Amino acid sequence: MKLRASNLASLFAGIVSLVGLVLTIGALGAIKSTDELHRLMTYDYVSIVDGQAVGGMVSDFFTGVAMLLIGSVLFMKVDRVRRFGKVAAGTLLLFISLTLVYACVNPRIGVRPY
Repeated sequence: MKLRASNLASLFAGIVSLVGLVLTIGALGAIKSTDELHRLMTYDYVSIVDGQAVGGMVSDFFTGVAMLLIGSVLFMKVDRVRRFGKVAAGTLLLFISLTLVYACVNPRIGVRPY
């Protein structure tokens, strides 16, 4: 990859990753108990109404994780940080898959919303 294209790719990947990091940290900052963290990991706060009940950017947690994943995939195009991009993308994909498996194993069918 040419130097200019590599610099543009790293700049864009950095911006996307930074926005994702801000959303993720902002969502985790609004969590005040382990019960709220459990509800976040089981996709209870994906809807805007449930996220606003807690306050802050809790409903944007998985959006932030997705933006971090996109940024790490874009970092794989840059030769200098390719290894970091692969490790970050693999870790984020593993995290998302484990939370999806947990949410599928523990369905909330017939449970009233909080």
